[in-house]
Formats: sequence, structure tokens, C-alpha cells
Amino acid sequence: MKKAKDQLLVIFGASGDLTSRKLIPSLFELYVADLLPERFAILGAARSAFTDVQFRDAQRKHIREALSGRQMDESALERFLSLVYYHAFDSVHSVQYRELDDRMEALRKEKGMADRVLYYLATPPLMYEKIPQFLLENHMNEPADPDGWRRIVVEKPFGTSFASAKQLNDHLKHIFKENEIYQIDHYLGKETVQNLLVLRFANGIFEPLWNWNYIHSVEISAAESLGVEERGKYYDGAGALRDMIQNHLMELMGFTAMECPAAFEADQIKSEVSKVFRSVRPFTPVDMPERVVRGQYEGYREEPDVAPDSLTETFAAVKIFIDN
Repeated sequence: MKKAKDQLLVIFGASGDLTSRKLIPSLFELYVADLLPERFAILGAARSAFTDVQFRDAQRKHIREALSGRQMDESALERFLSLVYYHAFDSVHSVQYRELDDRMEALRKEKGMADRVLYYLATPPLMYEKIPQFLLENHMNEPADPDGWRRIVVEKPFGTSFASAKQLNDHLKHIFKENEIYQIDHYLGKETVQNLLVLRFANGIFEPLWNWNYIHSVEISAAESLGVEERGKYYDGAGALRDMIQNHLMELMGFTAMECPAAFEADQIKSEVSKVFRSVRPFTPVDMPERVVRGQYEGYREEPDVAPDSLTETFAAVKIFIDN
């Protein structure tokens, strides 16, 4: 497999749950598989007052927890952690981005990398507009080198409504070129999800039967063994419907119900998933009590950063009809 070009990965919100539980362990696995660029570095950026060494120590622990039960090459882990750096700053103050830019430039020079930077926003959604704006104000959205690039990855949830999602999309396109913006759903990278396409379309037994003539209904479940833990501030403003259903599970529904694409390429798959979404039977006020159930686990209102009178759902079940 051809490796990506040398680059610097800057993770905003690097002291948070997404970075520790998902991003850094995943990057380590890419490193072990020799899939990272030849010249590569990770710069975590957040308010927590870590040094490089302290941040590496924390990530070492998280990687071991994420990969517990699996054999690990400790020497590879230490080599990987030597690529990990940290810069303490407050992302809500534009002036502090100048110091971040200086640190990025120093790292690129140290590693002999071209001016190629990928920004990853592992932050609360309210920062999705602010951070790109501050990057623009400090001229960090465009490379100084004509052979370089600047790209940005934005996680879900993308807006809180159609109007706010469109506004955010327009805002990002004002700062970065469209092919430099990656709006991702990390669920679709899971091996189980990828295998779903193989199960459906490469299996001579299932493929002819996978339609409404033979299947009455499909249940898609996502069960969590954890509470909200330290995510109360984010979760209480999102809830299960926004956190899981309107992105992760709707995408899984699209993979489950779409027609076979003409080619297994991004645009073709996106087109078929879009057709599924357009085939979803609209909800009416009369339908809601019959098709949507919301609940909250006992003790949720006592979690840190959760309102004592919160009505945010931690459980949600939705019945969706697809007319195709």
C-alpha cells in the first residue's frame, strides 16, 4: 500500500476522551502496520498543562488499555510515542495560535517535513466554527510552501439542525478548499461495518435474498457498558439521538439498506446511501409516540456536569420505514 506524504497531525482537544480512547490507539496500530508516512509527527493541543513527557505517559497508559489482551511490541510503542508531542494552549484565544504555529514550524524543521498539516478537531462541536476562524485569522489555513497543504477533519455531530449544518459547511468552505475538508463518521471505519458490505454484496447466498421480499425488518443496536463518565458537559447538550442515531446508526442503516453501487468508490457509495435516506418515510406528530422511545438511566442527573433537572435521553429507540 502506498504511504501518505510526510505530514504533521495537529489534534485539537488532545486531552479529551476521543483522542485517548480512539485516535492515539488507532494511530499506534497504523504505526505498527507501517502505514504512517515516513516523516510524521503528532502534536496534541489543549488547555491541560502537560509537557511532552507527561502527555506521552498518559497516552502510553491509554494505548495499553485500548489494546489490553493483545500482544504488544513495547519497543514499537516507545518509538511511536517519540513521535508524539504536546502544546498547552487555550483554543478560544486567537493570539495563542501564533505560539502554536511557531511550535508546528519547529517540529516540521526538526523532522525535515514539508509544510503539510492535517488539523483534527477532537473538540466539543461549539469549537467547529471558532478554531477554523482563528486558523484563518493567523494565516494557518494555507501553506507557505506551494507543494504543501492544510487540511481539516471535523467529527460528528455536524451542526444541530439542517440550517446550522449548512452554515457550518459554508463557514469551513470559506476558510479551506472543499477537497481539504473531511467531515467524518469514525463508525464507518470499524471492521464490522466494512465487513457488512462484503457480507451483503460478495456473498452468493445473501445477496439475492437481501431485500423486502425476504426480510421483514432489521434491528441495529449499539449497546454501551459505560456511563457518560467525564463527558457530561458535551453529552447533556447532545443526548443519544444526536450522539448516536442521526449519524452513526443512520449511516449503518444506509449500508444495510442501500442497493449495490456500480463501483466500490466513495462517490458511488455515497450516492446509494443518499437514496436510502431519501426513501425514509417522514415522521409526523402522530407517529412520534409509536415510533420513538426515549429514556434516561438511573443516576444520570448525578453525573458531573449534568443538569439536575436534565431531560436529555441516554437511551433512544426509533422505528424507521424505508420505502424503496
